[in-house]
Amino acid sequence: MSSMSELRRPPLEAAYRTLGAHFTEASGCLLPERFSEVAEECRAVRTGAGVLDRSERAYLTAAGPDARRYLHAMVSNEVKALEPGQGRYALQLNVQGQILADLYLLAMEDHLLLETDWALKEKLRQVLEKYIIADEVELADRSDQLSALAVEGPRAGELLRAAGTAVLPGAELNHTWVKFHDTPALVVRLSETGEEGYRLIFAVEYGQNLWDALSAAQRTVLWKPVGHAARELLRTEAGLPRYGADMDERTLVQEAGLEARAISYTKGCYLGQEIVERIRSRGHVNRKLVGLALGGPEGAGLPPRGARLTRDGKEVGAITSAIESPTLGRRIALGYVRREHLAPGTKLEVEGGGSAEVVPLPFYSPPCS
Repeated sequence: MSSMSELRRPPLEAAYRTLGAHFTEASGCLLPERFSEVAEECRAVRTGAGVLDRSERAYLTAAGPDARRYLHAMVSNEVKALEPGQGRYALQLNVQGQILADLYLLAMEDHLLLETDWALKEKLRQVLEKYIIADEVELADRSDQLSALAVEGPRAGELLRAAGTAVLPGAELNHTWVKFHDTPALVVRLSETGEEGYRLIFAVEYGQNLWDALSAAQRTVLWKPVGHAARELLRTEAGLPRYGADMDERTLVQEAGLEARAISYTKGCYLGQEIVERIRSRGHVNRKLVGLALGGPEGAGLPPRGARLTRDGKEVGAITSAIESPTLGRRIALGYVRREHLAPGTKLEVEGGGSAEVVPLPFYSPPCS
C-alpha cells in the first residue's frame, strides 16, 4: 500500500473535504469513498444524477503519422477507421491472448487519447513502446495534466445542459469539446453504471471551475456527489468487470465476456490475435465470468474475493466481486465458473457457507423510458 504522500490526489480534494467526504485508496490514488450514506448515493444515480470523481484514470497520447496504424496493430479493437470524435473500448493483450490492460481509445483531430487505470498506465506505455521500431509514433503521458469526473444517471444529460453546454455526444464513446460557461472539457458519452452517462475530461487547473458550474446547476437538476464505494456497487449491478478485481494478466478476453465490446474479428493482426481466433474457432473457453445470486442466512457477510465455488464437493469456480445491492435489495456477485456449470439456475456452494445461483448479466438494467 502506498503512503499518503505517494498517492495521486484529486484536483477537487479541498471541495470534497468541505463536503465532509471520507477518503480511500484505489489504484494508487486518493479517492472520495463516500460523502453520505452509500445507498443514498446509489439511489441518486439510479433515479436522478450523480457526479463521481474519476481522478484514478490516466491518459496517454499517441501522435505522429503512424500512430493510428500502429495502435491498430497493437490493441484488440478497430482503430484505423475511427473518425475524430469517435472512440472504442479496447484491450491490450500479450502474445498469449491474456489481458494486460483495458482502455478507452478516443480519436482526436491530430492524435489519439488513451484512457486507462492509473495503476496500469506504466505497463501499457511500456508494452506500446516496446514494439515501436521504425514507426513514427510519439507516446506521451498526460496523466498529471488531466483528470476526470463522471456524470451518471437518467438526468445526467439534463444536468450537463443546465451546467452550460447545449451539445452532448450521442453514441457510446463519441466525444466533443464543450465549454461550461468559460471552462473547456472533453465530454465523452460513457456509462459505467448502466445509466445514461458521460465522462468529463479536463485540465486539472479547471477542476474547481467545472465543479462550480455543476454546483450552480443544482438549482435546476438536483444531484449528489458519489464516492468510490457506491461506484463499485453500481458497476457490479450493471455486470461490468473491473480490471484488478474481475480480470487481470491471467484472464483471456472470452473468459471475461468482453469480446462483443472489445474485439474486432475483421481488423486483421494485432498482439494476441492468434489466441483470440483460436478460441473463437474452438467455440469456448474453460471458464466464464457470470452473475451469481447469493443465498444464505439473513445477516450473513459477503464472501471475500477469491472465495471458492463448489458443486458436489468439487471446486468449479471463484468469486471476484460480491456486494449487497441497494438497488435490488439482495446479495449478488461476479465470479468465474467452469463451462460445465454455466447454465442459468445452476446451484453452487460458496466457501465459508452460503450458496450461489448462476444468473444472467446484467443484474440491473434501467427501466425503458
